[in-house]
Amino acid sequence: MTVTSIRAYERRELPVADRLPSLARRFPCLKGAVGLEPLDPAAFHAWATSQGSTSAAYHAALLLLNLYDDGPWEKFDVLAAARVWGDADRQMFINWMRVWRF
Repeated sequence: MTVTSIRAYERRELPVADRLPSLARRFPCLKGAVGLEPLDPAAFHAWATSQGSTSAAYHAALLLLNLYDDGPWEKFDVLAAARVWGDADRQMFINWMRVWRF
C-alpha cells in the first residue's frame, strides 16, 4: 500500500466513493468490515448493522455511508459516536474533520 492510497480520502479530485475505503481503513473499529473494497454500500450497511447499534463500528460506518449519500441508512450522530468510539477512533474523526472537503 502506498502513501497515496492510504490518504486518498484527502484527495478532493477523486469521487467520494473512491475516497471512502481509504477513510475507513483509518478507523480501527472498521478493521475487517465487509463491503468496502470495492465499495458496496448495501453490504457495508448490512455488516455495520450486524455489529449492533451501540458499537463503534456501527457509528463509523454511518459516518461513511452518510458521506456517500442519503441512502436508506440511519443518520450519523456525532454525539452517539463519540460516546462509543475509543480514543483512536475519536482522534481519526478529528483528523478527518481537519482535511475533508467535498
